[in-house]
Amino acid sequence: MKAEVAIVGGGLAGVSAALWARSLELEPVLIDPGPQIGGQLERVHFELPNLAGMIAGNGAGVAARLADQLAAQRITPRLGRRAVTLDPSVPVIGCDDGSTLEARAVLIATGVRRRRLGVPGESEFEGRGVSFSATGDRAWLAGRAVIVVGGGDAAFENALILRDLGCRVTLAVRGTPRARSEFQRRIGAAGIEVLANARVRAILGETQVTGVRLETSAGVVERETGAVVIKAGVVPNTEWCRTAVPVDAEGYVVVDAALQTTRAHVWAAGDVTRPPRMAAAIALGHGAVAIESIRRSLAAEAAQD
Repeated sequence: MKAEVAIVGGGLAGVSAALWARSLELEPVLIDPGPQIGGQLERVHFELPNLAGMIAGNGAGVAARLADQLAAQRITPRLGRRAVTLDPSVPVIGCDDGSTLEARAVLIATGVRRRRLGVPGESEFEGRGVSFSATGDRAWLAGRAVIVVGGGDAAFENALILRDLGCRVTLAVRGTPRARSEFQRRIGAAGIEVLANARVRAILGETQVTGVRLETSAGVVERETGAVVIKAGVVPNTEWCRTAVPVDAEGYVVVDAALQTTRAHVWAAGDVTRPPRMAAAIALGHGAVAIESIRRSLAAEAAQD
């Protein structure tokens, strides 16, 4: 049986879309490879203070609320199911368990994942000195010498969190800092060292992280450290559909103002479209915009039949 709207991704954009689909009398089918709804919310360890109207709580609390809302609307997400192919002409989604999902419209809401450095020592020392979240790993990072890798808001924010935990913090920025001026001012006021034009080439150690090898404008140097926090940005989860829909040079799905791709029955929403800012509020809004666009398109098709 063909679904009306197949939503790929159970983060904020995907759940928002599913709830709006139900309210607009479109039957949604939502799939996600994770064990629970929420997407990247599991990595948000602080309260989301600028998410208007949302219950107080960290990412896990917000994700639990989303799951409750889906249940209240009798929407049962198909969890543990990863989309691996997309044929936009039908459209039909192929999943990793061999099943397929055919729909009148597909919404890609697969979001992004952390960018890894891909250097020696990164995988080997993960959990033994290599971290991807100062907040999530604050207990064992407290009081250590830490190098934070990255030049954006997340890296600078993590550096400030670590400073408050009594850490001796150094920021290693591949080029020049991209963080908001507010964060750069606070980093300067805190006396945190910023190494610009510094690329991590290896993370060093035996059983635990003991240092990093950096390529700098002055040459290759090694710096001692007890931990490395990697906040080097994100990459879109679009490998499964990059040959089916237009994507930009970095793999983000290209959409118009109505969040539709150039494929007649395929839309995309949330971080996977590279919005002006990757934020919870924007993801929620995208879900609503995409479903309204889908509703209008399907209604126009029905009127022509």
